[in-house]
Amino acid sequence: MKSLALSLAIVVSFTATTFAQQPAAPRRPEQRLVSPEVAQGKVTFRLAAPKAQQVNVRINGRKDPVAMQRDEKGVWTATVEDLAPEIYDYQFDVDGFSTLDPANAWVKTGLRPNTSMVEVPAHPAEFWEPLDIPHGNVTIHTFWSKSLEAPRSFRVYTPPGYDQQTAARFPVLYLLHGSGDTDDGWMVSGRANLIADNLLATGKAKPMLIVMPNGTYPREAGHENDFETALLQEIIPTVEKQYRVAPGAANRALAGLSMGGFQTLSVGIKHMDQFAWLGVFSAGVRDNAGETYGPFLDKANDQLSLFWIGIGEDDFLLTSEKALETLLNDHHVKYSAHISKGGHTWTNWRHYLHDFLPLLFQAPQK
Repeated sequence: MKSLALSLAIVVSFTATTFAQQPAAPRRPEQRLVSPEVAQGKVTFRLAAPKAQQVNVRINGRKDPVAMQRDEKGVWTATVEDLAPEIYDYQFDVDGFSTLDPANAWVKTGLRPNTSMVEVPAHPAEFWEPLDIPHGNVTIHTFWSKSLEAPRSFRVYTPPGYDQQTAARFPVLYLLHGSGDTDDGWMVSGRANLIADNLLATGKAKPMLIVMPNGTYPREAGHENDFETALLQEIIPTVEKQYRVAPGAANRALAGLSMGGFQTLSVGIKHMDQFAWLGVFSAGVRDNAGETYGPFLDKANDQLSLFWIGIGEDDFLLTSEKALETLLNDHHVKYSAHISKGGHTWTNWRHYLHDFLPLLFQAPQK
């Protein structure tokens, strides 16, 4: 009996050891879903949603959603052709629910991220694309907002060669984003740093700093002047303390899109002694603008070197922009207005910045 028990123990031990030494069966690699897939002016979108009944993809610049087709594995697919070189926002509509593309890490940031992004490159490259040229740096600064009793941030672009040109002082553009965005809007969606790099590489713009603050503040009573206070009393002093910038209004510009355009008007017109260059993208004036800005505009031609306006012909704020032009005409203010195609989109705002930067800190536009 002892011999039988010993034999059984040896067999069991041998069998367990044998199974333990067997290599595990190789796992079949999971196929990664590719979305979006860009090729020769067309983009293919994919979404795994096997239980969905209907899926569409919505792309900015396209009026109607594009229906997606489901395969036997539950993957929905749609290919959109003839897309012009551009950066597009898009989102999926799954049975009436809008969602990001889970296969795409590039998300349009902001207060409520709800769209993914895809770029259709141009050949040759467009003015917002990265090229093999010297590039500037972008630094994130954090400061304490006294009005909010909370931390805030702003970003500073310094041009190529800034660190080496230790004796040089540079002019500054304070560039403001729109509603729903934060201080990274002009970087992620606007490509401001790359636009500046490309213009500087071809000698079409003067080297400058670009400061991009977070302009979103509470809209409740008591916070009406928070942004103006932060810009004039906290952000600008910090920039001028930590960077080699040229002093005075002649070396400061203020520009912004949509909400940032309204902020440009609100702050810039009242403080033309501090900003000699103003750019208003897709914005205008509201009621009582004559009473608010009139006394300041009478001095505009003596204090401003440039008042530049850009808006799309389909922009919902076009009426507001036309009211701004009327106000400026009433006060005989010299300005430059540009009506482009399209609407209230980053496509236009990138173009406006590209057109605006070369005009800054040049001979005054009198």
